[in-house]
Amino acid sequence: MTRDNNYTIEILFDVESRKRSIFIGQVPYYGSTSFYDDFKIYNYKIIIEAKRSAIIPLDNIFYNHFSSLYNQILKALLFYYASTRKFAKITSIKISRARSQKTLEEKTFKDNQFNQVLDNSFKLNYQIEQARLQELFSETSKGQTTLIAISYLLISNTTLSESDRFEKLWKSFNKLFSHIAGEKKDFNCLRFLRQFVIDNSNILTLSTNKVSTLTSTKLRNAIRWRGMLLDNYDTEAKTGSFRDFVLRYSDKRIMEILLETKYGYRETFLKNQGDFVVVDNHIQNAIAADTKNDNEVVSLLTGKYMYFVRNKTFHGEKVDSSFRLSVNKEDNELKFLNGVLEPYLVDLINANDKY
Repeated sequence: MTRDNNYTIEILFDVESRKRSIFIGQVPYYGSTSFYDDFKIYNYKIIIEAKRSAIIPLDNIFYNHFSSLYNQILKALLFYYASTRKFAKITSIKISRARSQKTLEEKTFKDNQFNQVLDNSFKLNYQIEQARLQELFSETSKGQTTLIAISYLLISNTTLSESDRFEKLWKSFNKLFSHIAGEKKDFNCLRFLRQFVIDNSNILTLSTNKVSTLTSTKLRNAIRWRGMLLDNYDTEAKTGSFRDFVLRYSDKRIMEILLETKYGYRETFLKNQGDFVVVDNHIQNAIAADTKNDNEVVSLLTGKYMYFVRNKTFHGEKVDSSFRLSVNKEDNELKFLNGVLEPYLVDLINANDKY
């Protein structure tokens, strides 16, 4: 089938800075295994040149979210904003169709005819490596994962409450860990991801920097340790699981918190089940060795604690966090968690050549 309909999409931005190139290359598109579109992305405009066999109504391109042209526009915009890391207003989008070098139809959409995908509050604090960012162009499982994860990451950096921001960041995280693990159950995915991070300990550069200065006191006061531990290990039958949880960590700060909380509020269970000595020895040895492992702190906060928070929030076990009278302890906790989760997501995206 011939692809003799030539579509050109030009997106203009309201920017004052000097013209510079961000990306120029060929990008695959949905529904094709061997053909590509030409992308030219600058700081002031985007040009997409595409050849298709079908005649696509120009008015319907934004409406039909399965349209390959619409998805190419989304790819380009996500790449643009993830690269520039700041908001630039889209002033117009012009789409034309030509055949045999003759323009047959053309339509220009002004800024009041489409939604700005972001707003002027948008700012991305962390740099995604260009080679890793380009993965979102790919029509593969990893490409779709990167595309979707970045879409939630960008939206999370607009004006949102901390609870709404956490929801967006978690959805980005969920997409990433599901792909990395290749599992369906969140618990199994997070367990796999923890091992992935252990095996690739050098990838968490941004997120470990966020926790490196935390003391055991600050870490203990930042989250609800009692709530998490009693929720996860609520019966004596789960003492073995609690023992294994403790033995997976060696960071002095985590160990000091467990010791200060009477072995995670489970001293009696440990003694009843004959696990107290091994747990106590492990904690005491890690503290004596003055072991510091920022990767462990990031993994515990993201894969253990945030999973606990996510379940309480998303399963409707509490009043919606946005329904509040003033900033409270929950807001402060979510702000802390968001401050760790966002750079962790960027770390994982920047490591997409390893999964």
